[in-house]
Amino acid sequence: MTQTLACADIRGYYAALGIQIPGWARTEASIRCFAGADAHQRGDRDPSCSVNLEHGAWHCHACGASGGAFDAATKRGYSDREAIDLMVAYGLTEYRTYRSTTIPMRRASTPARQASAKPTRLSASITEDAIATWRDALTRRPELIARLTRDRGWLYSTMLELGLGFDRGRITIPVRDDQRQLIGMLRYKPWPNPGEPKMLATAGSRRALLPHPAAEPSTRVLLVEGEPDMIAARSHGLCAIATPGADSWRTSWAKLLSDRQVTIIMDCDEQGRMAAATIANDLARVSDVHVLDLAPDRNDGYDLTDRLLEGWGPEVRWR
Repeated sequence: MTQTLACADIRGYYAALGIQIPGWARTEASIRCFAGADAHQRGDRDPSCSVNLEHGAWHCHACGASGGAFDAATKRGYSDREAIDLMVAYGLTEYRTYRSTTIPMRRASTPARQASAKPTRLSASITEDAIATWRDALTRRPELIARLTRDRGWLYSTMLELGLGFDRGRITIPVRDDQRQLIGMLRYKPWPNPGEPKMLATAGSRRALLPHPAAEPSTRVLLVEGEPDMIAARSHGLCAIATPGADSWRTSWAKLLSDRQVTIIMDCDEQGRMAAATIANDLARVSDVHVLDLAPDRNDGYDLTDRLLEGWGPEVRWR
């Protein structure tokens, strides 16, 4: 096995591939199989795959698929060149001249060079001009907008408010900090093919609460699981803020929601309920917090978008 650089950001690398690593994991992390989830019962809802957080290797104990960080990217549809670029961006390897460009090679380097390999900013291709171009591209697709409204509950006015766009078959979702500076770019596919990730993050992206709490003046907010649920909620008049996923909450984010009434709505599955309990514990120190389980008798991933599409009325939005 080749050696991963000491500065490697394994969590960030897998997040960029649309694979969330549980926050509590230290050396081995259990995740849903991404190599062939359609081959598992219930889409591998009970995670059967593990990722080593020291060198990025992964193995599914159910279907037998396995590989290294490079293989994880190619399983996600990245070309060999794109996989190597992403590995370099997250400090897993360094560029060098290869006799064969199909297999990434890693080598030891000095501490100074290792430190420089870790991503510190977004790809140069992610600019405000690019966001405007992608926003215009979405505007020119009325059929897509209509389908997002019908099937996901998204209003076009909300898409414009959040700066959403369209590029290479995916919805682009910009991520900004408290100063409105661009810190990330997400690419969302609402109707993916089997085994294809719904959400990808551009190399160098920093996952964060979205929109940033500083941009939401309401003192009463929903904290929901995932950006798509947030977009649906805001399209229905709710002041919603998204966590990047059930396993991505950071305790430091609690202070951003200080002195507010926060209703937590996570997906109806084990991961979602565990995340809700963790987040509520952190927020209880600084906010008036309440956890709302949309369907206590369900464990199939039923989520806020599902509930809103069923016609959830204003009278039951808050408790």
